[in-house]
Amino acid sequence: MSQEFLPASGKAKKQLFHSGTFLKKVNKYKYLYLIFIPVLAWYIIFCYIPMYGIVMAFQDYTMSKGFFASPFVGFANFRELFQDDYFLRAFSNTVIIAVYRMLTEFPFSIILALLLNEIRHIKYRKTIQTVIYLPHFLSWVIVASIFITVFSPENGLVTTLFSTIGVQIPDVLTTAKSFRSVLILTDIWKESGWMTVIYVAAIAAIDIQLYEAATIDGAGRWRQMWYVTLPGIRNTIVIMFILTLGQILTWGFDQVYNFYNPLVYDTGDILDTYIFRTALADIRFSYAAAAGLFRSVICTALLLVSNKIVKLFGEESIY
Repeated sequence: MSQEFLPASGKAKKQLFHSGTFLKKVNKYKYLYLIFIPVLAWYIIFCYIPMYGIVMAFQDYTMSKGFFASPFVGFANFRELFQDDYFLRAFSNTVIIAVYRMLTEFPFSIILALLLNEIRHIKYRKTIQTVIYLPHFLSWVIVASIFITVFSPENGLVTTLFSTIGVQIPDVLTTAKSFRSVLILTDIWKESGWMTVIYVAAIAAIDIQLYEAATIDGAGRWRQMWYVTLPGIRNTIVIMFILTLGQILTWGFDQVYNFYNPLVYDTGDILDTYIFRTALADIRFSYAAAAGLFRSVICTALLLVSNKIVKLFGEESIY
């Protein structure tokens, strides 16, 4: 590792801050710091400052009394939470949908990146990469509007096409059994391109000499993919898996909120939509804060445990 990035200690730290070296480094990377400022500001404003509201989870909070006058109730909100059948249903749905996504979208993105890497025509590969990446920039409002229009039971494109041949298809958007499949398929269509680009970038960083050596040894494309490409992006896959697992309970509010309706609550209501309704529709801020804190604690625990397990196996972790 370059000495420039090694951590300073003892006397070196004093020299770093008192000899002008620190200011020189700041000046050297000033444009990177300027780019980082909006990101830092976003996290401070929308992630760290709202954490003050955690105190509501332990209060019987009312807006008229505020944080300081609202009485503390300890863990009463959490006890009520675990006795609420609707919360348990939302938690169960969140876990099931998240597991489905992990089992489908995560490997699908890797496979798609591997297939893109096998396309030798550069312009053709870049065109396909752009096409699969573009849906990521569409908001879920637009995506939901498109799918609702296409699959509308009255005059949707798919419904009309099947009706011309005398086939009647069920309304997948209002059928509880099919709603999870709709969420998974639309999420793959919209977001898999984003993760694919990350893996494609990791593949591009693999030393080309490894492929040349494999070719000399008689390895075909399949063996090169299995013994060169996959090991070359293993660290990226592990890091993406850890980050994905850490967000397993926070996925999908925008998607579900724009797709779901009371008919699919049994299979489509997730923690985020449940918290949203509880806080803004039922005006139960403390109860919603308790549910949100529970979700955050579980996500943090999953992140720490998965990162620790990865370290035990000797793989590169996020910290």
